[in-house]
Amino acid sequence: MKYLPRISAIPLPVRLAAISFLFSLSVYASSIFLPLYADELNASKFQVGLIASAYGAAYFGSSLVFGRLSDKYGRLIFARLGLGLAVAAYLLQIPVSSPAALLAVRAFVGFCLGISSASIMAYVYESEGQIGRFSSYGSLGWLLGCVAAAVVRDYYALFAISGAASGLALCVSFTFREEKGKSIQTPVFPLSLIRSNLKVYLPFFLRSLGSNAIWAVFPLYLVGIGATKTWVAVLDGVNMAVQFVGMRYVQRFSSSAIFKMGLLVSSVVFVAYGLAGHYLQLMPVQVLLAVSWSCLWVGALSYLLGKNVERGTAAGLLYSTTYLSYGLGPLIGGALTQKWGFEVLMYFAAGLTFVGILLSRVLPDSPRATSSN
Repeated sequence: MKYLPRISAIPLPVRLAAISFLFSLSVYASSIFLPLYADELNASKFQVGLIASAYGAAYFGSSLVFGRLSDKYGRLIFARLGLGLAVAAYLLQIPVSSPAALLAVRAFVGFCLGISSASIMAYVYESEGQIGRFSSYGSLGWLLGCVAAAVVRDYYALFAISGAASGLALCVSFTFREEKGKSIQTPVFPLSLIRSNLKVYLPFFLRSLGSNAIWAVFPLYLVGIGATKTWVAVLDGVNMAVQFVGMRYVQRFSSSAIFKMGLLVSSVVFVAYGLAGHYLQLMPVQVLLAVSWSCLWVGALSYLLGKNVERGTAAGLLYSTTYLSYGLGPLIGGALTQKWGFEVLMYFAAGLTFVGILLSRVLPDSPRATSSN
């Protein structure tokens, strides 16, 4: 703690970037090879999906509850609580020896991350408002996670890297200060907030449901078309590197327009996955994937945080939407792959995203849920 005064002297935008970078590094270093890790523990493809589903379901419930609580009690208390617990959660992945144990630990990881994610995002928006720039450093953290995975290729070392990154993020968070503001009261289940932002939440959910069905088995898919562990990491790294640039660039455009563009490009990406016959064909597709996610994520967050005063709840609902799909998608992905193979899964994801495109165009643009700043 004696170094905190020195860290506090660093400009706030740099410290916020460090939090984003370290948080994403911790998440990705643990998860990139997780399906392969589960496979080595003799998990079936369906069990691989179930493990990812447990993580997503826990993240969903946690971000929904603690995002709302951060509106009432403040952002930093929950940001720090989640980061601290995550250190232990990541390290608990090391001694697991069965698919059931891995499922329980990954659920705990998801719960811890859900505590802090929406609180951090709301704090960033209220501190400087640059969601795109903040998120881009998250992509840089994912990229370093990919590099670490490509170089290290050891599950236990990657879990330790995740724990260390979360611990460093916790230390940086103690240099932040929060003004005591007005407590924002929201209902336990904010139906009016969901209804007024449905044109974002529902298409985002459908796209995420399809994509998370894919990501649950994506390393297995890549290995099936010739990729090594190193190439699995490299292909993910291409996605993250382009996101780092893309998220900073798309911030300048209309949030609604880039959100719809993200849906459209996502559908193209998923079709391309279904058509690919060799992993090297996916290099340009990963660039498009990065563009699609940059547009989708920055567009959705900018729209919601700019429209609603209950920013912790609004962001928490978006994270909950993401991780509800993370809870359901892997079950679908594991089942479809087990029954019909990877190609059917890719086209299914593209179809869900196309439905989301239609909904984003036909659902009304409702007025803001509450008066904003």
